[in-house]
Amino acid sequence: MSIKESAMIAVRDCMGVKPGEKVLIVCDTERDFIGVPLYEAAMELGAESIYMEMKPRTRSGEEPPEVIADAMLHSDVVIAPTVFSLTHTQARKKACLNGARIATIPLTEGTKELITDMFSTGGMTADYFRMRDRIEQLYKLQQGTKTAHITTPLGTDINVEFAGREWHMDTGLALNKGDFTNLPGGELFIAPTSANGKLVVDGTFGDWGLLDTPLELIIKDGVCVDARGAHADDLKKLFEELGPDARHMAELGIGMNPKARLWGILLEDEKVGNTIHMALGNDCGFGGTCTVAMHCDGIVTHPTVYVDGKKLDIKEFL
Repeated sequence: MSIKESAMIAVRDCMGVKPGEKVLIVCDTERDFIGVPLYEAAMELGAESIYMEMKPRTRSGEEPPEVIADAMLHSDVVIAPTVFSLTHTQARKKACLNGARIATIPLTEGTKELITDMFSTGGMTADYFRMRDRIEQLYKLQQGTKTAHITTPLGTDINVEFAGREWHMDTGLALNKGDFTNLPGGELFIAPTSANGKLVVDGTFGDWGLLDTPLELIIKDGVCVDARGAHADDLKKLFEELGPDARHMAELGIGMNPKARLWGILLEDEKVGNTIHMALGNDCGFGGTCTVAMHCDGIVTHPTVYVDGKKLDIKEFL
């Protein structure tokens, strides 16, 4: 499959773009090779397609320029292939509340060739409607749950609390007003209220890509109190720069895309089936209260997950 074909799938199938709709492509100078095909696909479908390009942000969760945020607010559809993620921004949240259907495509890691390969052959090739049905099945089972206990062979042993918070689905489909997704999609996620234990990240971590050696995060009362191993020093520098909110445990996610693979590109890696991910930083866009300009995910492979004391077999839903 080519980039042009993947772009058409994204615009036509995942976003349901119709003739005459106002479709805004928010890109940056580093990801135009994804942004331009999306713009052209929307034009081909008869949309009022608009392309806006900015300089890359400095980290995921940083707000776009005001002129772009305003344009997002007045669009029917927004697709954002960028280096750093616009997912956890007020601009994205406000535009969704105003009715825009939005897909973010944060491509922080990887060469042009690797990203092109991923977008053409990985998670974008999933059967999105079948995957949506499976995610909805698991979503219904998780309603009203309160806690999770997660372990892995590498030493993860963490208890996560989320009573009163709502699970969210990322199906890769944004067909109704206010819908939001990543592309490729494929996860179920929630903002914890607290967490305690050790998280051993052995997949991709934040904007640093696929780890050569694991990173251990020590979590106490929903806060990262220590980091050891790969990129621990880099993470601690962010803590110093951004303050205590950057240590906040922001997300528990379950990867559910059967076609996704570990590329070292967080966008797809967090969707890999039978993985979980947890994030530090901003969670205000999906039920939390932390607004710090950072959202840093860590992928954990081969997890054993118990929800409210009952074992969850993620593979059954792939």
